[in-house]
Formats: sequence, C-alpha cells, structure tokens
Amino acid sequence: MIGLVLAGGKSSRFGQDKALYRYPNQKANNVEVTVNKLLMVCNHVLISTNTQNYSVIKRQFSHLNNVDVIVDQEPFKQHGPLSGIYAASCQNPQTTDYLLVAVDYPLLSPSVISIIASNPNSYAATPKNSHYAISHFQVSKRTLHDYLLFGDFRLSHFIIDSRRCLPISFPSYQSFLNLNSPEVQS
Repeated sequence: MIGLVLAGGKSSRFGQDKALYRYPNQKANNVEVTVNKLLMVCNHVLISTNTQNYSVIKRQFSHLNNVDVIVDQEPFKQHGPLSGIYAASCQNPQTTDYLLVAVDYPLLSPSVISIIASNPNSYAATPKNSHYAISHFQVSKRTLHDYLLFGDFRLSHFIIDSRRCLPISFPSYQSFLNLNSPEVQS
C-alpha cells in the first residue's frame, strides 16, 4: 500500500498554502504531519503538489528515500484531487493500493488512518460529512485514465462509483477538522 498525500490544492478559500501551513501548537507543517502519519502504516509515500509548492516540499523531504514528491501530469493537470491520483498512477501504472489523505486534516488521528488502511475500498465518514480525501482504494493508470476521459473530476464520484468504496463511520470530533477557511486556523 502506498500513502498518497494531496498537497497541491490552490487553498483559495484558506488564503495561504495549506500544505505549508503550520497548525497552532504543531511542530511541523501540515504536509510533514500528514506524511509522518502515513509512514506509520505505509512503506512508501507520494506527495502530490502543485507547481508553486513543489520545490519547497521536494527540498523538505529530500532526505527521505521512501517519500517522493510529484506534480500533475498531462493530460489531466489542474483537475483537483483526481489530478494528484493520476500523477501517482503515472509513477505506478499497474493496479496499486493507495491510502489517500489530504493535508486539509492536520488533526486527523493516526488511529483513523490505521482503520482506513485496514479496510480496503473505504473512506472516512462522520455523521454530517463524507471525507473522500481520507480513503483506501486500488486503481491502475489505465483504469483512471479511461475514467477521467469522461470528464468527471469529482473525487466523490470516483471513490463511490468507480472504486466502489464504502464509508467507515467515525464520531464527529476535532480529528476531522478540515482547513477550508481562515476562521479554522486558530
């Protein structure tokens, strides 16, 4: 299983790069926190970045042999989370088992990640929200490429309709705090 960190969002509502942001009282930025949690259950982690934060993140993880930094690949650049998944599939064209976590969840507990990792074809859900950016699925480059040719770039549709993932229910608590706006920064 390969850990896949989504760290390439535009962060337009948040107002600054979420991947490089350091949540109050954390010792590392969000991308490092997420990578460290994934390394608890994965031997290898890919970080999907954007062209603006690629160099900084690549430098940050250059000392780790089991972490690679990637960017979107043609023909599916800048189509949100599915572009990051496609970039990962370009690195691993065969059917590959991915554990996906976005940097948007700086307080996500390692136990949640471990539970999702233990349940293939799953995603995290709380009573009021589905968290598709915390999921476990398998896909090959060919399968994903063919899916994306239809033009549906919604992560929810990919996770539910294409990968047939099922929700794993968790209680609503601070672990699922999602950094979508500046108000949640403190």
